[in-house]
This record gives sequence, structure tokens and C-alpha cells, in this order.
Amino acid sequence: MEIGVDIVDLDRIERLYGRYGVRFLQRFLTEEEIVICLHKPQVVASIAGRFAAKEAVVKALGTGFADGVHWKSFAILNDERGRPVVRPLCATLFPPGCTMKLSIAHDRHSAIATALLDGV
Repeated sequence: MEIGVDIVDLDRIERLYGRYGVRFLQRFLTEEEIVICLHKPQVVASIAGRFAAKEAVVKALGTGFADGVHWKSFAILNDERGRPVVRPLCATLFPPGCTMKLSIAHDRHSAIATALLDGV
């Protein structure tokens, strides 16, 4: 079992999104993730949560953004109940037999995500 955690300042994301708009989002989110974020009531918190989740996932994997793992190697989506889930977009992202659990939370100042890679 491996764990990854990341926290993101909402003001930082708000400044970057305000300055660069959708171009900022396209650097690290898939088109599906962008649509999800832009339809949330708290757009900046949703963006920050997904940013933190992606960082937490690569920390749990132990790779960081290297060895073929990129921002868009996976998507942070929601299941039918609204829970965040990781969808790998490349077949070799997770070791065989492993699953990734994810939790995202935010308040007025920050977003935090925790990723748990199980089966390692």
C-alpha cells in the first residue's frame, strides 16, 4: 500500500485561472475534467481539488511526473454517487492488480487530496 497527499492554495489557482483562463486548465486537465470543473458551483475549488488529486496520485505511484506519467495520463472524474475516481488513460499507469482510492476536500482557503494505491 502506498499513499500520496497534496494541498493547493485556492488563491493561487484563482490567480492563474483568472490570468490564463482555459489555457491554464488545458495544461493539466483533460477536456472531460475541464467540463466537470466548469459546471461545478465552486469552479476554483474544483480545479484546485483535481490539481491536488493529480499530485497525490503521482506521489502514491512513486513516479512523480516522470517515467511516462504525465498530467493527462489519467483523469480525475466522479462516479455515479459523486465520489472522485481515477481513470487511467494509459494501460500501464497502475501496477497489475492495484487499485487507486481517492479523497478530495476543500475549504475557503485550500483543497487537499489523498490517494491510496492498494495491492502493491
